[in-house]
Amino acid sequence: MLRRLILSAIALLLLAATACRKDSTCGVPHGIGGCIDLSLPQYYSLGTVGGGMTIEQDADSVYMGHRGIYVVRTSAAAEFLAFECSCPKDNDVAVRPVEGWGSSLLQCPRCKSIFSLYADGTPVDGSATPCSLYQYATVMDNDGYHLHIY
Repeated sequence: MLRRLILSAIALLLLAATACRKDSTCGVPHGIGGCIDLSLPQYYSLGTVGGGMTIEQDADSVYMGHRGIYVVRTSAAAEFLAFECSCPKDNDVAVRPVEGWGSSLLQCPRCKSIFSLYADGTPVDGSATPCSLYQYATVMDNDGYHLHIY
């Protein structure tokens, strides 16, 4: 009876510790989004499917994200994905596009974790963190030029 009680207590402690660990290690800081005007020349790379870029400030010079926001165009129908550039393992380091992979992978230069943008910012096998990049919502105005990032 005492043995069963001790084993149950240990199982509950392990369960609680695992749940807490996941929340604390995957807490990715993120900032505010913004609005960008895709007709401006600095956003030219977002005009084609697969085009992507890091955006640090919106048109009103408001800083976006914690370490910037990486935006990639996913379809000709003006659909976009937007991710926080802060590495989930080390929030003070900004992830960058992996050379040779276009806009589909981002990598942390410090911990070397690689994140797949087309898999919702999840880390690729072998990465130093199990945490995904924070994903922002994107909405295109009816005018087809103004992309809102929330």
